Amino acid sequence: MRLSRFVAPLLGAVLLAGPLVAQRPTPRQPVRGAPAKPAPAVKPVPAAAVPTTGFLQGTAMDSVHGEPLVGALITVDGTARMGITDSIGRFLIDSIQPGSYRVLVDHPMLDTLGISLVTPPMTFGANEVTRTVVAVPTGEVLVNLFCPAARRALGPGALVGRVREPDSDSAAVGARVSLVWYDPDPPGLPANLRVGRKPPRVREATVGPDGTYRLCGLPESYDAKLQAQRKDGGATAEVPMTQSGGLLALRSMSVAALPVLAAARDSGGPVQQPRGAARVFGKVVNRNGAPVAGARVGLMGTSAATLTRANGDFVLDSLPAGTQALVVRQIGYRPTELAVDLSSRSPARVTVRLGAMVVELSPVEVVSRRDEGLQKVGYLDRKKTSAGGYFLGPEQLEKRNSLKFSDILRTTPGIRVSESNGQAMITSSRGTQGNGCVTMYVDGAQWQQIEPGDLDSFVQPNEVAAVEVYSGASVPVQFSTVGQGCAAVVVWTKTRVLRRR
Repeated sequence: MRLSRFVAPLLGAVLLAGPLVAQRPTPRQPVRGAPAKPAPAVKPVPAAAVPTTGFLQGTAMDSVHGEPLVGALITVDGTARMGITDSIGRFLIDSIQPGSYRVLVDHPMLDTLGISLVTPPMTFGANEVTRTVVAVPTGEVLVNLFCPAARRALGPGALVGRVREPDSDSAAVGARVSLVWYDPDPPGLPANLRVGRKPPRVREATVGPDGTYRLCGLPESYDAKLQAQRKDGGATAEVPMTQSGGLLALRSMSVAALPVLAAARDSGGPVQQPRGAARVFGKVVNRNGAPVAGARVGLMGTSAATLTRANGDFVLDSLPAGTQALVVRQIGYRPTELAVDLSSRSPARVTVRLGAMVVELSPVEVVSRRDEGLQKVGYLDRKKTSAGGYFLGPEQLEKRNSLKFSDILRTTPGIRVSESNGQAMITSSRGTQGNGCVTMYVDGAQWQQIEPGDLDSFVQPNEVAAVEVYSGASVPVQFSTVGQGCAAVVVWTKTRVLRRR
């Protein structure tokens, strides 16, 4: 190919010059005594350059998931030559000086696993193509590498990942990672023989100096909750983990220090919610991918909330960093939670897909899980010990047959429900200094009102599992607002109470 680039122009020049020379008149004889002019020298045609470097061609595979390793950085060790794998794992690197080199593979999956992928030395020759296949080890190989035999005897599976500081990528050394799940009933077991209250299964591990954790002795299939907690009390949200028929699962998280709540304002305002510099952009869609307008998007454990636009887009800012949970609510859909990794260094982008309505559980399982959930959120203990609280449990809520949430509170002592521009306004009839303020909490987080009376638009009566109402000095400290003496209405939804932790 390279030789033809030089030969073709030369042949063209010869073919054109031939006829012209034949037609040229005979040159005059030189004058006697004058030296003859020498013929012009013919410049030699340069030979085609011979390649002096080699090539590396290959494929990278993710053997854990049985698919190509896309976007991996392939580097020839000791040189500046590198390449990126394409959508089917292929790569090609040229201009490699002859010699013996190792090939290095870099990919986020390898960081999560906490392993390096390096080939043995490979020989590269001039003008030669060296071919190779690099592959992440299989799940079975990695589980045997990570887990001692005693832990594998408890279960064949494992969950590994990395836990880091959200704003620096430093390893969160010493953080405790826990996975909690419940063993399912055997398939085909009659409802009257199902065990409603089962002890949870728990596996724990500590984040090592390299930032990785490894949970061993897991079943091949499970629905579980994963959480990381620092020694200073900072913790991630509960991250849903679903594994079906596999030995190895991967999940990395980030956990920040425990946020320090700001003191009350000098004017007597409420205690500030934890804030940060993280931001999240996103879109809320339905099961068919169409945008959902007017959905409420909030960050669990904070009062940060917003509504989606007509195209389903939303943005939340001034958020605490770390692995957090977004909660999306909209009439006609089951409340949806989504874990998101937040950092002040760059905004996160997510798409939240709303599911169907809540699936009804068997009565035995509902009662058992409901009581267990109410105990975990502290409702039952507060009901026993509170001197001034008013409690509405599942039985009382069923008798009220409310059409909207505010209807539940119309006959509640100490609470006044009035209508204003078609919206229900909830106030206290026992507020100090006559201000009548009421602070609303949903699933333990303060409800930030975007529009007056908007709680009716996002919490339906059939979603409510229990309600706590406090006034004046009877408000528990976790639901109190400093300096205002506001009443508190605490709402626990079935999504939160029936969720197995």
